[in-house]
Amino acid sequence: MANLHSFSRRGLLLGGGVAMTTMALAACGGSTGASSSSTSSDTSDAKVSLTFWGWAPGYKEAVELWNKKNPNTQVKWIATEASRKIYPKMLTAVKANNAPDLAQVGYEALPSFVIQDAVQDIKEWAGDVGKNFTAAGAKSVNLGGAVYGIPVDTAPMAMIYNKALLDSLKIKMPKTWDEFASAARAVKKADPKASLTYFSSDPNFLAGLVRQAGGRWYDVTDSTVKVIMTQDAASRKVADFWQKLINEGSIPVHEGYTPQVYKQMNEDTLISELYGIWDTALIAQNVSKGKGKWAVAPLPEWPDRPGGADMGGSATVVLKGSKNAEAAVRFATWMSTDPQAVSILISKGGLWPASTTGLANKALQKPDAFYSNDKVFVPFIDVAKNLKYDWVWGPTQVQAGQDMENNLVKVSKSYPMTKALADTQESTLAKLKKQGIKVG
Repeated sequence: MANLHSFSRRGLLLGGGVAMTTMALAACGGSTGASSSSTSSDTSDAKVSLTFWGWAPGYKEAVELWNKKNPNTQVKWIATEASRKIYPKMLTAVKANNAPDLAQVGYEALPSFVIQDAVQDIKEWAGDVGKNFTAAGAKSVNLGGAVYGIPVDTAPMAMIYNKALLDSLKIKMPKTWDEFASAARAVKKADPKASLTYFSSDPNFLAGLVRQAGGRWYDVTDSTVKVIMTQDAASRKVADFWQKLINEGSIPVHEGYTPQVYKQMNEDTLISELYGIWDTALIAQNVSKGKGKWAVAPLPEWPDRPGGADMGGSATVVLKGSKNAEAAVRFATWMSTDPQAVSILISKGGLWPASTTGLANKALQKPDAFYSNDKVFVPFIDVAKNLKYDWVWGPTQVQAGQDMENNLVKVSKSYPMTKALADTQESTLAKLKKQGIKVG
C-alpha cells in the first residue's frame, strides 16, 4: 500500500536518474533547506515581519487577532485567488526569490511544492504533529519523514441540501448511494427543471468520492510513482455510478462555486451540493433565499464500505527563501490550535479544524441560523475522528489537478468519465517523466 511517509523528493528524483546536488537545489529553489534559510535570531524581543498568502475566509480575522496579541511578530495577510489558480504564482515567486514567508497550500498540492523544492522542512519547530493533529491533517504534511506544513483544516464531506424542497417532493434524504440515485431520478421526474445535485469538475470532489469508496490514484514509493486512476476498481465504480446518472439526464455536469450554482439554489432548481463541510458557510453566504430551508447531513454511503469521506484541506507552509521560519511556524501553529483563532476559522469560513483540540472547540456546537438553528457540525465530529486515511497525492498534482478539471468539465455521453480519467493519467505520466521522476 502507498504510504505518504515513503514520499521523498531526493528518492524520486534519484530514482528517475536525476541526481540533483545541493548546489543545483539552491539554484532551482532559492535555498538549500530550512536550516540554512532560517537562521535569523527569532527571539521574543526581535521585531519580525511576515507575509502570508492565502484565500480562505476567516484567515484575515485570525491574522488580525494574532497581530493584536503579538506586537513583535507582525503578519501581513494578502488575499489571493484560490488554490490551483494561485499555486503557479507561488512557485514562480519562490524561483524569483520574492515569495512570501507563509502560504496556504492544499494538501493535494503539497507534494508538488516539495518536488519543486519550494517549501521548507519545519520539523525542527513543528512539535508533535502526529499527536496534535488528526490523521488526515498530520499525514498530509508528513512526507518522507519531513514536516512541510502545519495542518489547518480537513474536510469531512457532507450533503448540504434544501430539506424543505425535498420534503415537499416527498423524497427522503438518501443515506446510501443507491437511495441517492433513486432520489435524483425522482427529483427529475417531479420537476424536469430541477436536479438533486450536479457533478462538480473540481478534482477534489471526485477524489473525495473515490477515497470514500476505498480507492486511490497513486502508489508512491521512495523512488517510483505509479499512476493508477484507470486501473483502480473504486475509481471505476464511482465513475460508472455518476456516469449513469449523467447519461440519463438526472445529473448535470459543471464547475462548482459559480454564480450559476447559487442562482439555481436560490431558484429551488438545485437541491443539494456534496462538498467539504466548509461549504456550509459558502451556501449560507450566497443563497439568501434558502435561510431556514436548508439542512446538512453526512454523505451517502456504500453498504460494503460504510464511513464518511474527506475532501482535503490545507496547511500553512513556510516557503523557501523565508529568513524567519521559526517565527512563521510559531504563528502557523497558533492559528491552527489557539481556541480563539480556531473559533474564528470555524465561524467565518466553516473550516473544520485539523487540530485534535479543535474538535472540542465550542464553535462546533454553535447553532447556525441559516440551517434552522441546527448544530450542523456536531454529527461530523465522530466522522472526522474515524475517517480512514490511506490516500496519497502524486508529486505533480498541481498540473494533474488542472488537467483533471479541464477533462471532467467535458464529461458527457460522448466523453465519459473513464475517458477523462484516462486522459488525465496520460498527461500526468508525461509530466512525471518530464520532471525526471521514475514511473512504475
